[in-house]
Amino acid sequence: MKKTKGRIAVFITAGIVVVAGAVLQFMLFGNKEEEGPAVHEIPIQRINITEGASLDMPYEYIRSMMNSKESLLNNAEDIEAQTIIAKRSDGIKDGIRVGYVLTEKWYNGPVDRLLYVQGITSIKTIERKDNCKVTFIDGYDSSNLMKKNGGEVGGYAILPEWMKDNIAPEYKVDNISILLMKEEPKPVLRKFKVIGFYTADTEDTVYASMYTYADLYTAFEEEALDSLITSLSIYYEDGADMSSIYSFMNDYFSDSETKKEGENKVYMDYDFFYIPVTEQ
Repeated sequence: MKKTKGRIAVFITAGIVVVAGAVLQFMLFGNKEEEGPAVHEIPIQRINITEGASLDMPYEYIRSMMNSKESLLNNAEDIEAQTIIAKRSDGIKDGIRVGYVLTEKWYNGPVDRLLYVQGITSIKTIERKDNCKVTFIDGYDSSNLMKKNGGEVGGYAILPEWMKDNIAPEYKVDNISILLMKEEPKPVLRKFKVIGFYTADTEDTVYASMYTYADLYTAFEEEALDSLITSLSIYYEDGADMSSIYSFMNDYFSDSETKKEGENKVYMDYDFFYIPVTEQ
């Protein structure tokens, strides 16, 4: 009987050792199978301007890059561009209006927390917020932010999660939209289909797809487009064909702080540059 107990003790001890070893291995090395390739950023900078300052870049750069994005995204992972932020305006009329935002009848909640609107090409901009998580409605993803939809609904939008909690009972989350309105110098409205929601430490901004957001300025305020873009980065994964990525970028930008001569692909001077990976 004592021998049997001894064998059981040995088996239990051995089992504990094996489990402890597996736990330690996971803590040290993690689950390698779930890890994807590392993603790296190439930020675009304006020549002779402090790093990190607003690019004040013409929208035409982003429009052109989105129009030919397939050739870049065959090798690059993403394009992240963001516009200036539209701030909330005073006054409520025609239902609910907060700056550039006119919500529709599906929304039952307050709007005092909704302060800004911004045009973006990637959810990476949203994910820069602290403790952020973006959840898409089935059938949509970050790539929709670089698409221009046809028909009545021209663009796509991602809203704060608390707006989802205030959808009227007769509406479904996968069939709601918002109107964004540029009030000055003349009212311009565009409809955006809601494709997702986000949670973060600050949930005060509506994020809109770039193409249609820029349309708000095109009708009566084209000069604003000349400095609409505040930042731009190209992302790539380990193993990407960098020569192909650089070839695309060289159509628009210098590859050093030395300004290239002539005009670029959008018929402008080479006022912006990037630093090749080997020099970073």
